[in-house]
Amino acid sequence: MVENGHTDIKVQLAGLKKDIENTQSINQRLDTAIDKLTDVSTSIKSMLAVHEEKLQRQEHIDEVIFEKIRERANEIDGVYRDLQKEIQSTEKRLLVEIKSLKIDFSNRVGMLEKYKWIILGASIVVGWILSTNFKYIIEIMN
Repeated sequence: MVENGHTDIKVQLAGLKKDIENTQSINQRLDTAIDKLTDVSTSIKSMLAVHEEKLQRQEHIDEVIFEKIRERANEIDGVYRDLQKEIQSTEKRLLVEIKSLKIDFSNRVGMLEKYKWIILGASIVVGWILSTNFKYIIEIMN
């Protein structure tokens, strides 16, 4: 029995040695995994820092672009207002010129109508004179 007990202890001891070796193997793998995770974590931190810097630069560029857009919008508004004023003044000037042309044409047309009526009246008078004295005119021409 003592030998049985001694064999049991040896078996248990061998099992414990095997368990310790397995535990050491697992511990080594865990250490390797922890080292790799640490490397990955460091790599991720550096990538995040780079991306953060890129985002900050992009935000700065966006601000510059938006400021330029605001400046251009203000310039365009100024140009638009200037053009509106210029168009309005040109429109007023053209209206004044059109009115003066209208007055000038109405004076000329009035003058032509006056001559037309004078000629028509003179033609009626000449026609009436000719009709009443037609016999004498024919006699004179013969």
